[in-house]
Amino acid sequence: MPERFRRPSPPRRAARARRRLPAAALCLLLAATACGGPGPADPVDALPLDGEPTPAPEVAPGRFPGPVDGSAGWATPYSSEPKGSDTGFVGPVSPEGGGELHFVGMDDRGRTRWSTERNPSCTGFALTRTGGDDLVVLLDSDAAPERGLLATRTTAAALDPETGRKVWGPVEVPGTWVGPGLVFAQVAHTVMSAETGPAVALAADTGRVAADERQGDAVLHEYQGTVLLHRDGALRAVDAGSGRELWDHTGLEVPTALEGAAGEAAVSYGPRPVSDSAPVAVMAWERGEAAAYTVHGLEDGRTLAEFSSRSEPVPVGDEHGRAAVAGTSARSGAPVITGWDGAPGTGGWTVEAEAGERPVRIVSGYLYTEAGGENRVRSMADGALLDSGAWEAPVAGTAGGSAAMPVPGGGGAYALFPSPGAERGQGGA
Repeated sequence: MPERFRRPSPPRRAARARRRLPAAALCLLLAATACGGPGPADPVDALPLDGEPTPAPEVAPGRFPGPVDGSAGWATPYSSEPKGSDTGFVGPVSPEGGGELHFVGMDDRGRTRWSTERNPSCTGFALTRTGGDDLVVLLDSDAAPERGLLATRTTAAALDPETGRKVWGPVEVPGTWVGPGLVFAQVAHTVMSAETGPAVALAADTGRVAADERQGDAVLHEYQGTVLLHRDGALRAVDAGSGRELWDHTGLEVPTALEGAAGEAAVSYGPRPVSDSAPVAVMAWERGEAAAYTVHGLEDGRTLAEFSSRSEPVPVGDEHGRAAVAGTSARSGAPVITGWDGAPGTGGWTVEAEAGERPVRIVSGYLYTEAGGENRVRSMADGALLDSGAWEAPVAGTAGGSAAMPVPGGGGAYALFPSPGAERGQGGA
């Protein structure tokens, strides 16, 4: 077992996997420059809508990956990337010329379901699951950018993405969504820095604060009710609802690359996933001159894979327990991708990858990667390469077989297109 866990040291975010904000969220936060204003309104159920689908322009063959049919689709009003639930999509619609930001829910065939207003500075949002049901977590605040007033109070609330019904909230949080998972933090309001301050992690089922850095925790990662944190001198995974400890770093197996090396073994968290969250966590190990990375199931701490320290692994996950990690094989020294098509530890596979191939996201059961300036799509069932090219990759998908795609030449617009082959219950992302 490791003798020591490297606790994040101030400045906290710089020392642990550097949380980077989505560009849109950062730009809007930087637009606000002071503080004050009326508090955010208590969230209510979203306004039900029943908008008819609007056809999207047909996309020429070869502009989309093989799993996506560009011959017929549906337009969306989204101004930046939506997120996909089992049955539809949720995304922001920014006002033209100012005004309130709207989040809009749509089904997987382009029909508008609901809309709700939020403060225009609150673009960050997250999708999670609890008890098998999807939730979308939206923020609101009292910021007034038009008057140069920063937020003094920010709240989070969860809605059912299918109906817009409020499930929990409001819960006060220190700032915007930063992830992985339901992690929210203050943001440094400078052009040169996206570092974040004290963070909290919320329980997915109730919204209760499960961990708070203002009380001594160091919040690292949350995924659907499991929180990874540093508390009382150890790396611990805890159940967000009950607070029960699930495992700590003293029970982790030291990687084989460190066997025989002199000195004590030290382990630290990271790198963080490139997706909003993941059911796995990557750990970095050192002992003397030896180093390695391991991948662990977040819920039980089980060791799933080991990677060489020659390159930093890149993890990605989705909301249905799927995960993949690209890195350098600890055995062969070759670039590989290892994945799990379900609960971590089940359905595992490893395939050789192109040098520098990096996961981008998992959408409707397909793994999208990039390598050498082109995009690739692999099966999450076995890692097999299905297609590659200069096409755009989807940004989100549903279980029913729809993908949200950037419209080629559409000036930042998004549209929904069928994704044949995704009907086997692969889930959204």
